[in-house]
Amino acid sequence: MDLLNPQEVEAKVEARFRVFFILWAAILVSVGLLTTLAVVVGSKGTANPTLSYALLGAGGMMVVASLLLKPKLVQQAIDKNEIAALQTAHILALALSESAALFGLVDRLTTASNTSWFLFAISAIGILMNFPNKDQIRSVSFR
Repeated sequence: MDLLNPQEVEAKVEARFRVFFILWAAILVSVGLLTTLAVVVGSKGTANPTLSYALLGAGGMMVVASLLLKPKLVQQAIDKNEIAALQTAHILALALSESAALFGLVDRLTTASNTSWFLFAISAIGILMNFPNKDQIRSVSFR
């Protein structure tokens, strides 16, 4: 068994964390861009409260699903000792959270409803709550 130098281990963890952070930041920026697009384009849609509330419910459920699913997938990645599975868990959680912003954009463009702003906010909160964790990377990489 090879003994790893602690500085080398930490350098590898830092490099992998940077990848996770860049993915996280890119998804967060995309939510900001979708929100900006909704403001700039505006809406000429007709009011449909049923659709607005359905999209709000679906977006909220997606964010909750991301927060419930990620810990299970992270634990599986740690148990299997697979960094790719950990990255997949993070990407899946971020994508589910981002979908709320996509629902918000659809809501804004089709119904001109103010509930779309809640979807953008829910999405951003979900992404912020799915911030990458160095300890998880250490657990998977060097166990």
